[in-house]
Amino acid sequence: MSCAIGNALSPTLRMRPLLIAFTAFLTALACNHVVETGSVARIAPPSSLPTLDSARLLANIARLAHDSMAGRAAMTPENAKARSWLAAELQRLGVAPIGSDFVHPFVMPRRDGADSIRGANVLGLVRGARFRERFIVVSAHFDHVGVRGGEIFNGADDNASGTAAVLELAAHFKAHPPAHSIIFAFLDGEEIGLVGARAFVNAPPVARDSIVANVNLDMVSRNDTGELFAAGAYHYPAMRPVLESLLPYSAVTLRFGHDSGGGRNDWTGQSDHAAFHAVKIPFVYFGVEDHADYHRPTDDVERIHPGFYVRAVRTVGGFVERLDHALASRP
Repeated sequence: MSCAIGNALSPTLRMRPLLIAFTAFLTALACNHVVETGSVARIAPPSSLPTLDSARLLANIARLAHDSMAGRAAMTPENAKARSWLAAELQRLGVAPIGSDFVHPFVMPRRDGADSIRGANVLGLVRGARFRERFIVVSAHFDHVGVRGGEIFNGADDNASGTAAVLELAAHFKAHPPAHSIIFAFLDGEEIGLVGARAFVNAPPVARDSIVANVNLDMVSRNDTGELFAAGAYHYPAMRPVLESLLPYSAVTLRFGHDSGGGRNDWTGQSDHAAFHAVKIPFVYFGVEDHADYHRPTDDVERIHPGFYVRAVRTVGGFVERLDHALASRP
């Protein structure tokens, strides 16, 4: 493992003082030491993955990907039904709203100048035990493409999987409070141009400078070889040692990449994390490579890989725990 992370600091991170300090801390962590008041101390990250309610996770992805949700397309009654259900589940779990409501409507202009897009994000908050005014955003888009040609595109992997995962992570962190506050963001309109994510970063519910990172999930429930990709460390090298600290415990084959070079194999701009990246908020994106049912009516819950899915979500939860720990442990 290289100890030159600080030298590889991206221009994006140079513009965020909190992340500069974070990067310096992680450089020391990668070299197995942290300087604190003149002494050297080893900082140990969590040594296991979180235990999640796998039955609830699988029931929730099945509910979101049911025919009755009709593909959850933006600006449809079924999309509104999905977000109402998400808000009710957050309330049931005891997760707090941001402001007076879980549902945050937005209006965004279309890029082609046509009528505006109207939608709503669903936001829940778990307050941090130590850093209440510093925020990690854990996100997933809950919309899909709806009904086309009379066929329902249920979007089980894309992205009922990420949505149900974020809901389960909200339950975990409500029961096990993190050091930092975490916003659990269920974002609308990803399939029509990341509009919910752009609305979030354009008018964030907390001060933008207080958001230290985005962890985005999009398609995490199936892969024939058991691989889950984590993209983002190319742009934000400070994330690399946090991801690497997860490798001995990861319940899936965790791979890095898909975050450089441009083209279809570069996922930097291909999901909601792109909106955070555009305003210089560091991200890590978890997802699988495309499969035969991607954006097809056959992306049904019967085709996910339940064992892989549960392990993938536990792995992402482990990363969020380690990121929270790393930020909290910096000098």
